[in-house]
Amino acid sequence: MRAFQQIIATFLFVSLLAIVPAGAQENTQNKGKFTDRLVYGGGMGLQFGTLTLIDLSPVVGYRITERLEAGTGFTYKYYRYKDYYIDAYTGRSYDLKTNILGGSVYARYHILENIFAHTEFESLRYKYNSYYNPGSGMFTESNTAIINSFFVGGGYRQRISQSAYFYILALWNLGNDALSPYSNPILRMGVMLGR
Repeated sequence: MRAFQQIIATFLFVSLLAIVPAGAQENTQNKGKFTDRLVYGGGMGLQFGTLTLIDLSPVVGYRITERLEAGTGFTYKYYRYKDYYIDAYTGRSYDLKTNILGGSVYARYHILENIFAHTEFESLRYKYNSYYNPGSGMFTESNTAIINSFFVGGGYRQRISQSAYFYILALWNLGNDALSPYSNPILRMGVMLGR
């Protein structure tokens, strides 16, 4: 099943790349300065409860054409899963806490004025502790994980001003890594500045 998902992810990514040359021909008379085509902003996410997640994700993008935008982003997540492990011998609970760092590249194609398709590849790195109790005492083991995710989906944007807009995204993670901090579907919100 995982191989099938990777084939689909590769197909979707290659399909999106095929849009770039076609979109590059669109509206070439309206080039302007490099800085006029930059967009920047990002999102922030908060979740509290048994699972606590604080997410800061700034991005910088470039409008290749009026409809096509590509960019890169940085991600920082504080992640805490309350009572992640409960020691059967003592009844003591342990939380999973970690700081997650990573980056992503994305492409966004505006199908209509406010509706867009979105694809993104993200790589996250984080350290976490594994707990186990073989009966002779509690042991922890420090681990590092690299989680790669490939997202596809779409979104809606609403202009706040001539050079800023609010967006909401609905994405599906095609990866199924057990350590992934995501569950499908993934909803994101943010603000972008730039025309």
